[in-house]
Amino acid sequence: MSYDLVLLLDGRPTSDDILGGLGATGEDLGVRAVADGAVVQLCDEDGVPVVSIEIPLLVQVPGEVERLLGPAVGAVKTPAWWVEVRAAPDERARGIAHRYAEDQVARLGGRVCTTSPVAAGQEQS
Repeated sequence: MSYDLVLLLDGRPTSDDILGGLGATGEDLGVRAVADGAVVQLCDEDGVPVVSIEIPLLVQVPGEVERLLGPAVGAVKTPAWWVEVRAAPDERARGIAHRYAEDQVARLGGRVCTTSPVAAGQEQS
């Protein structure tokens, strides 16, 4: 099971923003594009994906984010850029995903939501 984050960004991420976020992870990871470029994977020294980042999607419909993530997310101003980040279910990968997400929010504004049990204080097995 992966550890999932959703970035709800105020601004559209540019290539410079994405590359800056990759550098902010503080890790020496390989980078590859898959799914015809729709997903960027950060890979360990053996080529195993550690974190996957999907292309940003523009959400323009008021209430759509709340409908998808549930009422606990609270009100989300639209338009917003939705970016899904999936990490392997281990502490290192979760840290990489969070450092990337925090960098993107610092650059573009917005917030990070998670739908994963670890964020709610539950351990994953």
